[in-house]
Amino acid sequence: MSIVTPMLGSWEVPRIESIRTLESRRVATLGVPGLLGDLQQDLGTESVVVEIRGSLHGDQARDDALGALREKFRAGDPVDFVADIVTATELEQVLILGLDITETNDAADSTRYRIVLREYVEPPAPPTPIDDLGADLAPDLDLLAELGLDGLELPDLLGSIPALGNPVEPMRPALARVDQATRGVTDTLLSGLKGALGI
Repeated sequence: MSIVTPMLGSWEVPRIESIRTLESRRVATLGVPGLLGDLQQDLGTESVVVEIRGSLHGDQARDDALGALREKFRAGDPVDFVADIVTATELEQVLILGLDITETNDAADSTRYRIVLREYVEPPAPPTPIDDLGADLAPDLDLLAELGLDGLELPDLLGSIPALGNPVEPMRPALARVDQATRGVTDTLLSGLKGALGI
């Protein structure tokens, strides 16, 4: 059985004192009136959490390790992770959630570290925009439309359409009577207005 050296990206995790994982399920507890106990609804597993504790000795080892760790931590990007303890899981990439550094006087130039990692799960692809729905069917739909329209005699579908004439013609007699009735009124008003203005 080969021993897998714990690696965080391309960085070999040094002087590990302990490494542990926490795996748990999301379970919703539903209380039902009148039922003895609760219903449990399994919502799947949570992301695996890995905690690594270790120590660093010497200024150079401390500076190198912390420089590599802090760079990955601040970037916030998922990094590859391998270790024996996660062999049976599907853990491939992690996010660095926490980085705890403690300098102690237990030994000269001794620094203890604690790294908390959480399994990274790739988010699902965004849904297809509505404009793109059926975009790959456009050529087929165009062909079907052409075939359908070629087989139809559109003038026959319209049937008989009545001829539309000039709509004013039937109204001419009524308009002539209105003109005669208002002609005298207009002349009277104009003559009174002209007299008032002294024209």
